[in-house]
Amino acid sequence: MKITFLGTGPSGRIPRPNCGNWYVCKEARKPGSKSARLQSSAFFSAIGGSAFGGEFSNFNILIDASQDIKKQLKLIKNKNINAIFLTHGHVDAAGGLKQLYELSKPDLPTVYTEKNTKNILAKDFLWNNFPRVKDSIWADFPFQEIKPFQKMNFNNFSVIPFRVEHAFNPKFLTLGYLFEIKRKRIVYASDFKIMPPESKKLIKNADLAILDCAAYNKPIPTHQSFPEILKLVKELNFEKVYLTQVGIAWPHYELAQKIVSKQAKNIFLAYDGLKIKIKIADFKNYEMQV
Repeated sequence: MKITFLGTGPSGRIPRPNCGNWYVCKEARKPGSKSARLQSSAFFSAIGGSAFGGEFSNFNILIDASQDIKKQLKLIKNKNINAIFLTHGHVDAAGGLKQLYELSKPDLPTVYTEKNTKNILAKDFLWNNFPRVKDSIWADFPFQEIKPFQKMNFNNFSVIPFRVEHAFNPKFLTLGYLFEIKRKRIVYASDFKIMPPESKKLIKNADLAILDCAAYNKPIPTHQSFPEILKLVKELNFEKVYLTQVGIAWPHYELAQKIVSKQAKNIFLAYDGLKIKIKIADFKNYEMQV
């Protein structure tokens, strides 16, 4: 299977129009810069792995449909999306649904989300400027209600949503996801500040974790900082970790990666377009590609 990071940045993206001469933004404006970041999203392709030989050997999952989805689809060459798993209802996580609706119909992927998130999206400003879609999307888009800690079994893999605290607002309940694939465990939690004990217990000792690290060295109210992530990774004993949701306070990519590698050999800074190829039969045998 392959994981493609479609976006690894905050809701404000990097570079920002108003960030002036801030050196990170200047670096991000250079062609091909790894410091340039769209809103956070990831694509799991051929999940289950062709080695299983099952009907889901080419099952593709999109985690979050950001407002940058049109640009991000180019990174996966518009591959078929079978399912979308939403972490929460903020526009940087779900604001691309209306674009996907137009791009994907009539073969619309199933959207997996909490009932609360679906209801908020239906009522909120997200659709105010898209009235035709607002009228038909809920009838046309297949939606599957999910609940924290209730396992969903597919053919050759399973997915377990788990609760995280991000917005601290009941309007925007937030989830992370645990993917179990042939006894290997992959965690995706791109937006969180607090990890409840039950969630920690579920994901402890995972083989790979993709985690929110929006803040650099100073804590912020709704996202993890690097010092907090270092403590969490040690506590939960993750084998390998990639950091996403990387914010504007971080140094540019090359310097930031050096800082990360000095602190922990098993933690890496993700960037837009990063692809991780994983051989499920031998999880330790994987490679990074641009």
